[in-house]
Amino acid sequence: MPSIAHETVIDLFRKRPTLAATLIHGQGVTLASHDEVRVESENLVDCKPAEYRADAVVVHRAGSKPVLGVVVEVQLRPDEDKQWSWPVYLATLRARLQCDTVLLVMCLSSKTARHCATPIDMGHPGWRLAPLVMGPDQLPRITDVAQAVAEPELAALSVVAHGRTPGADGQQVMDAFLKAAPLMADGLGETYADVVLALLPKVAAQRFVEGLMAVGTDKYKSDYVRQWVAEGVAEGKAEGKAEGKAEGAAEARAKDIILAFRTRGIDVSPEAEKRILDCSDPDQLNAWFPKSITANSVEDLFDSD
Repeated sequence: MPSIAHETVIDLFRKRPTLAATLIHGQGVTLASHDEVRVESENLVDCKPAEYRADAVVVHRAGSKPVLGVVVEVQLRPDEDKQWSWPVYLATLRARLQCDTVLLVMCLSSKTARHCATPIDMGHPGWRLAPLVMGPDQLPRITDVAQAVAEPELAALSVVAHGRTPGADGQQVMDAFLKAAPLMADGLGETYADVVLALLPKVAAQRFVEGLMAVGTDKYKSDYVRQWVAEGVAEGKAEGKAEGKAEGAAEARAKDIILAFRTRGIDVSPEAEKRILDCSDPDQLNAWFPKSITANSVEDLFDSD
């Protein structure tokens, strides 16, 4: 059964079919002149009969004539069986469309990308299939806000690939997305904030949510973001927490609450900070934390007890 991460990446291509062309451009593929790009059926049936289903199929058309077919596959881990199915996908789609076809493989880890880039020897002299692989090392770094607004799917992939990197390089791509998100058409900023959170590792996701809170949580009210923040994943519960010890967990949650207020620009007085840090009741702290995301002041937090 496909994972959430797998389906999330594929959905980017379904929402914006031109993303495939953006990624394969410069990878040795010449884009034929066309006036339409659309997602078509992923079902690839040969004459056995047997059905092969790709993750996504994007077709470039000039009028009614197909001029390029792109098979998009998302690989979260190496899979030896793909050396047999990928050539079938391409050959079947080529026969169906009667035009050039290419294979684009999306990977979220460099290790998987290197594995998937291994050419497939077809056994026939001169016939080797070299997949076009886009992993963290190949995906572009989107640091320009205007480009992020114009290409939101690519901006989201850029954060997923490079935002996990500690330091200035990772922060630049994250900041570009966060600044662009409120300007993205059709509410895509909120949609792709969810995408980024679903695909980033926890430590990087913590920084991402801190950025969301800094630009204003009122702009990001999706259920996914609310749940993710409320569960405390975003605030790096592992940092400073003693393994499995209730005392360490309580201290980490208290720091979560203080950080939530401060990243929203709300002052936490020394007295209020002490009261929160001195609380050792995990139930009380767990009740306070979601309220720290929406309360207008620290006093409102205590008034709700």
